[in-house]
Amino acid sequence: MAEKATSYDLVVIGSGPAGYRAAVQAAKMKKSVAIIEATPNRLGGTWIHTGTIPSKSLRESMDAIQNIRFHAGGKWVERIIRDLPAAKLMGHAFKVAQYEESIVRRYCERYKIDIIEGYGMLEDAHTIRVAKHNGESQLVDARFILLATGSRPRRPADIPFDGWRIVDADEVLRLENVPKSVMIYGAGVIGCEYACIFAALGTETTIVDGRGTIMQYADQEIGLALKKTMEEAGVKFVLGSKLATAKIRGASVVMTLENNESLEAEVLFYAAGRSPNTDKIGLSRLAIKTNDKGEIIVNKSFQTSTPNIYASGDNIGSPALAATSAAQGRHASLHMFGTKVKEFPRLYPIGVYTIPELSSVGKTEQELTQLGIEFVVGRAHYHEVARGYIRGDEHGLLKLLVCRKTHRILGVHIVGHDACNLVHIGLAYMQRGGHAQDLVNMIFNYPTLAEAYGIAAFNALNKLFLDGEIGDPPVEVTLEAKDAAAAEAAATAASMPSKGSSVA
Repeated sequence: MAEKATSYDLVVIGSGPAGYRAAVQAAKMKKSVAIIEATPNRLGGTWIHTGTIPSKSLRESMDAIQNIRFHAGGKWVERIIRDLPAAKLMGHAFKVAQYEESIVRRYCERYKIDIIEGYGMLEDAHTIRVAKHNGESQLVDARFILLATGSRPRRPADIPFDGWRIVDADEVLRLENVPKSVMIYGAGVIGCEYACIFAALGTETTIVDGRGTIMQYADQEIGLALKKTMEEAGVKFVLGSKLATAKIRGASVVMTLENNESLEAEVLFYAAGRSPNTDKIGLSRLAIKTNDKGEIIVNKSFQTSTPNIYASGDNIGSPALAATSAAQGRHASLHMFGTKVKEFPRLYPIGVYTIPELSSVGKTEQELTQLGIEFVVGRAHYHEVARGYIRGDEHGLLKLLVCRKTHRILGVHIVGHDACNLVHIGLAYMQRGGHAQDLVNMIFNYPTLAEAYGIAAFNALNKLFLDGEIGDPPVEVTLEAKDAAAAEAAATAASMPSKGSSVA
């Protein structure tokens, strides 16, 4: 028999970055809040336990070890890796995850957010049925509901996943030993990040993808620069042919491609896409609209087709980043309780934690070309920057895309050490409509990698000012300025006497 629970102002299904940030924001506004979580002993979901935090922790360890190669030589790196137990590496990653979860729990306790154990399913627009692990159920009432159920690795039915020879992104960190060889199917963010980790561990690593390039969304030049760096680190690429079959043969896996090529390794890591967790939460009961991928359709305020029910995070599709998901959850929480919020940011950075990192914000070259926008490219290679060649960063590149007409910065693309931090300088300027001249006139600490912004800006502007004397950007008359000028002219005209009138 279902037990009637206390009503809440907001009930969130899922404790990932979207759900957690929404819950905290509502609680700060003195609203009663509960989070429904199927695994309450693992708050944070994929973000903390199987995805972002543990994988980035492992990557950070391997990057730190690889960074001494230039200064101490490859033999020292090989010796460290050889003597480093896999259990210690994984132990550190999970310790970091536990610490991050403790922060989430601390905030939930501070703001009196209830954690309800079980699997949440919509009964109606204001009621959620929570299925408990012991077979019982509980009904929870809510003024507003946020669906933040996240996503899971895509697992095609014809792939014989077994958790140790063929694994997905939720299972790869559970491998008890570092494999001698691994095939990764998927050359996107997850595939490339783990390829760098495995290669740094000394594993023979091969990335396979049916597409002809890696990191499809990235600026092509930056993607190629990353690929070259990964190849020098030992990663092999087999691109342009899709997976046909994958079969377990003894202690190894054989993968056959559509072009009949066969590859074999100890482990196959299937990293080709994720699926939203939306199929078992009762959306059809309320006719909440989804697209053909099962992603929930929302408006600009993250409302579903049922106005008091919101959705954010991976279950609404791209960009499906921890950072954007958290911002979406907070935005939704503010909107549902009537707080005036600005439009959700159109500009946001994308960070890929490969070795080295890749990060970008704004348009790519290919996008600007398709839009018919004329631009110039400014480049700064890390070996041109003092901090870069001190570190031995041979392949780092910071790239600016600058509008030929206005000189505004339209895109920032970086591959190299600390790219995911450096990109925020470009983001800040772009949010303010910054010009390349702003970067030329900025003084950077020396020596730093941030100096690359100045070098790239000079490189772009030298193509616009061929005499070497860099001038100010063109004066732009925006629509807002035109409207303001028109309003001012109208007000002035209204205050002046018309022809034939008399003024006392």
